[in-house]
Amino acid sequence: MQTEIDKFEERGVALIGISTSTVGEIKDKMLPKGFTFPLLADPELEAIDAYGLRHVAGYPTGGDIARPAVIIVDEEGFIREKILTENWRVRPTAEGLLSRL
Repeated sequence: MQTEIDKFEERGVALIGISTSTVGEIKDKMLPKGFTFPLLADPELEAIDAYGLRHVAGYPTGGDIARPAVIIVDEEGFIREKILTENWRVRPTAEGLLSRL
């Protein structure tokens, strides 16, 4: 059975996730959920800030998090599109992203 990840890979698209979680939190909480693409830990929000994705006090515990976003970067490293959501619970769908490629 073909997965959503397979559909991206068929188009030559690499997926990378980034989170404010630590490496330990990613290992304990995210990897057991079956993520098969690289997940980057950015607890200091350095990369998240570089892309303008900080969502201030958006998490129920009051800490800053990354806004749900998709950044489409071409083969030459240029950002072609930035898709942001206003609600941290809303995520772009795989189907919607595949239709944009």
